[in-house]
Amino acid sequence: MGRAGRWSAALTLVALWAAALYPTVLCPALAGPVAGATRVQRGGLSVSYTDPRDRLQLGAVFRAWEAAVRDLGALGLSPPGQVTLEAAGSAAEFAQQTGKSGTTAASTRGAAISTQRLTALAQAGRLPATVRHEAFHTAQPPGLPRWLAEGLARTFSGEARSDPPGPTGLAGLSGPALDARLQDRDPARQRAAYLEATRRAQRQVKAGGWRAVLGRPPVR
Repeated sequence: MGRAGRWSAALTLVALWAAALYPTVLCPALAGPVAGATRVQRGGLSVSYTDPRDRLQLGAVFRAWEAAVRDLGALGLSPPGQVTLEAAGSAAEFAQQTGKSGTTAASTRGAAISTQRLTALAQAGRLPATVRHEAFHTAQPPGLPRWLAEGLARTFSGEARSDPPGPTGLAGLSGPALDARLQDRDPARQRAAYLEATRRAQRQVKAGGWRAVLGRPPVR
C-alpha cells in the first residue's frame, strides 16, 4: 500500500472511531442507489455495497437484522415489508450522499437506510448495533419526539450499555430543547444530548414498559 493508501486507511479508521462515540441519527434525505453497487436480497432486507470487502459482512448484517425484527415483533413493532440498506464506499461518499458528518455511522429515512462501509463498521465493533439501531427507526411508531426515538433506538440496539455514568448537565432541558440539542454541530454537546435522551427514554421504559412507551397494546 502506498503513502496515499495508508493515509486513506488511517482517515477511515479515525472516522469510524469517532462514529463509535456518536450515535446514528435520522437523515432528512438520502441519495439514490450508487451506480455499480452489488445488491443482495434476503427476506425483507436488500443490502447494496460498492466495496468488495463488504461482502464478507453480509452474514453479520442479515443475522443482526433478523434478530432485530424478532425483537421488534415482541414489542408490537415491525419494519416495512421491504427495507433497503446502502453501504457507502467511503466516509466521504457517505457524507456526500446523506449530508451528514463522516463520523456518523448510519442514517435512516422511512424504509431506506444508508451506512458507512460495512467492513469499517465491523472493524470498529459497531456493525450489529448499527443495524439494530436503524431497524428500530424503520419500525418506530409515527409521532415520537426525536429525543425519545433516539433514546429508545440506542437502548434497543445495546449502544446504551457502554454509556458513561454521571450527569449530562441537560436534565433541565425541555423536550423540544433537547430535540434541538440533538442536532448540535458541536460533537461534545451533541454527545451529551444523546446521553440525556437515552436516560429519559430508559426511565420511561422502566416505569411503564416498552409497549406503554410505544403506545402498543399489552400482551394478553
